Amino acid sequence: MTVAQRITQLMLLAGGVVLPTLAEAAAFFLVPDRTLTPGQRLGLQQAALALAEGRAAPAQFCVRAAEICGEHGEPAASLLYAKLTNELSPQPGMPSLLSDPTLTCEMRLVSDYPAVWLLPALARSGLAHCFLADEISYVADLGGFARVLDALIAAGVAMPGHTLWVDYHSPRTSEALRKGVDAAIFVDARRLRRDLALWRLMPLPA
Repeated sequence: MTVAQRITQLMLLAGGVVLPTLAEAAAFFLVPDRTLTPGQRLGLQQAALALAEGRAAPAQFCVRAAEICGEHGEPAASLLYAKLTNELSPQPGMPSLLSDPTLTCEMRLVSDYPAVWLLPALARSGLAHCFLADEISYVADLGGFARVLDALIAAGVAMPGHTLWVDYHSPRTSEALRKGVDAAIFVDARRLRRDLALWRLMPLPA
């Protein structure tokens, strides 16, 4: 069963949808062969949140992430900064999905990554043409996650009834629905393609 097309805008969160979450990326680059403890994972998530909301700078995040992962010292933090700048890659399948010519809607990106890491990743993956740099919204500039949707709606960027918010974090998708913004929980590119087809934003997969 499909629904009538009324969605004209796809709004995606960068971390956890287009890119891995910042916490996941940091762990992968710092300790790729090690399983972190629940406390370490929580610590990385909190450090990533502080960066996303503008309460920490990128270099500070790298130092904190290295400490959380047990990789103390400036070399580890510098290595993480360099890898996030030069090696950060999109989620599997997302470049081909978002570049699909049958996807018939405006696309906007809301980033919890700083521009210094986001823009090179988009350029390397071929996604820069999907999200123009001057049209990307940053969580830090919008007052943090608690104010993101209100700020986007007030600015006329997000349009209740016409915007589909895509996020991996279910409490934020629930909040979007409460504000009248349709939402989809991201699991992977394959399931997002199916969801977009059900919203009649692209053809159903064969």
